Amino acid sequence: MSSIRIADFSDYPAGRSTKDGPDNGSRFRDEILVPAIREAIKSHDVVAVELDDVKSFGSSFLEEAFGGLIRDRLFKPTEITRTLKIVAERPIYATYKRQIERYLKEAATARN
Repeated sequence: MSSIRIADFSDYPAGRSTKDGPDNGSRFRDEILVPAIREAIKSHDVVAVELDDVKSFGSSFLEEAFGGLIRDRLFKPTEITRTLKIVAERPIYATYKRQIERYLKEAATARN
């Protein structure tokens, strides 16, 4: 299993695109998540995305980074279900984990 710590990307990830600043959801998705998920699919592995230690999340960042994986047809919902694991060790991050799960579900539903 490979791991990605969002805190290594930014303490305050926010926004959807470059117009919203450098720590935006599309940059995180395209530069970090997509390559890791593609590699995990090839090797039949799992990518764990760790939410802990980020100071704050923008909801637009979370929706773009995670919902965009399915909404933009980068991956099938089944590929994400098999390959992506969202990790929230500390209880304060459980809310963000639920948000991500909701965005993934909404994107899968809208895709059908």
